[in-house]
Amino acid sequence: MKAVTGAEMREIDRIAINERGIPGKVLMAFAGKSVADHVLRKFPCAKSAAVFCGTGNNGGDGFVAAYWLARSGIDVRVFIVGDSARLTPDAAVYLGVCRTSGVPVEQAGEGAALPDLMKWGVIIDSMIGTGFSGTPRGAAAALIGAINAQRPLPGRPPVVAVDIPSGLPSEGPIETGTALIADTTITMGLPKISLVTYPGRKFVGELEIADIGFPNDLVESDAILTSMADKSLARTVLGPDKDPDTYKYAEGSLLLAGGFDGMEGAIIMCARAALECGIGLVSLLTTERARSIIAGKIPEMITATIPAGDEALILETIGALPGRRYDVLVIGPGMGRSAYSRVVFKSLIEKAGALGIKRILIDGDGLSHLSALHAQGLNPALPEAVLTPHFSEASVMTGASVDKIRKDRLAEAKKCSQTYGAVTVLKGPATIITDGSKSYINTTGGPALATAGSGDVLSGIIGSLLLRGAPSLEAAACGAYLHGLAGDIAVSRQSAEILKSTDIIGALREAIASIY
Repeated sequence: MKAVTGAEMREIDRIAINERGIPGKVLMAFAGKSVADHVLRKFPCAKSAAVFCGTGNNGGDGFVAAYWLARSGIDVRVFIVGDSARLTPDAAVYLGVCRTSGVPVEQAGEGAALPDLMKWGVIIDSMIGTGFSGTPRGAAAALIGAINAQRPLPGRPPVVAVDIPSGLPSEGPIETGTALIADTTITMGLPKISLVTYPGRKFVGELEIADIGFPNDLVESDAILTSMADKSLARTVLGPDKDPDTYKYAEGSLLLAGGFDGMEGAIIMCARAALECGIGLVSLLTTERARSIIAGKIPEMITATIPAGDEALILETIGALPGRRYDVLVIGPGMGRSAYSRVVFKSLIEKAGALGIKRILIDGDGLSHLSALHAQGLNPALPEAVLTPHFSEASVMTGASVDKIRKDRLAEAKKCSQTYGAVTVLKGPATIITDGSKSYINTTGGPALATAGSGDVLSGIIGSLLLRGAPSLEAAACGAYLHGLAGDIAVSRQSAEILKSTDIIGALREAIASIY
């Protein structure tokens, strides 16, 4: 499924109405009916409803919902938020339907007293739609504040947002405290970016996508550049069953670099995750001391030492690696930020092509070394690359503050990709995966994934998937999906949202099996 900006949704509306001949009033009728149907299904005991309607088409959806709820025997009252003289023509039609059908209509404009919100069985927010930007003002702001203020109260009515919670922009920076907090959001046609990314997702509650009749080719168009990372994507990346006439070299060779002294666990988890996802060969480059600890811990993994010494010796050692060619390099987990690790990083990056490496994933400390090179104007010619920063790492890489990244994650992830010419996996809830143009938003995982080593596991998963035939963007998005799905499976086995990263590894095979 795609996810859209406000502009993309307006273009779908325009084409549907002006080029495909679907009247705007018809789309509004379907939208409002879907809201009413949801309320009747979700809240069968509700006897009354307050419907707060703005003067745009979002308000028109609310008028339609009010009509259908009243027709079903619900005690409904419509509150117009704003100047009714400014209603859009389509919205005005359905306000007229409400009035002629006996639905009570009140004004909730400037100066009007706020209604008693606690008396209603359900509250429907249809004040401000997807074209909004800025900060709500006047009566809308007062009502948003009043509805949000009652959330802690026992017995409060549930709040249903139409298309998008009022005050929440469809995309872009989000200032908390200015948008309505819904229990359910019923969005039309496709999810809007802010409904499926954080921090906007916090305002949405349960999200329902209403099919209101947009032509399939419009909602599935390649012109929409953001998609949800879901099971269908994972099935495409994982592909059909393996060719029975295969062998280990055909399944790809993965080279890991990291797990230096004191951080051996990071690369062990990375390697284990890669093996759980299916791989031909995995090899590790690490320090002499770390190799003595790691060797034999994973019997399937080949280990080799990069000796301490000057840059010339490190380069000589890397240049004399075994004759096999490596397809993918994962570099950075547990690497550290010492002068030694910096030289190893730079040397391996520069030797990647000679080693046959076609794709590279940089994580953890490797991202610090990459951004340091970038800051010095030393931009190595990377193979096809995937970068996997969390917010703090992304801040160092791009210069944007962590707060700015948190408020506008998709845009900041795109900037990172454009800066480094790579796919960026901005880790966090609803992980963003982007190449700077086309993007995916992950649909799996929860707060239990916020644990030490979780990113190392993700690197191993994506490293394994990069050995398959899918483009790097889709492989990385599939990796984020499987990582979150394995976390969800591991959490479901217990009674608390608590995970160790090794729990994620233990659930990976079940996650992969569930895709088919």
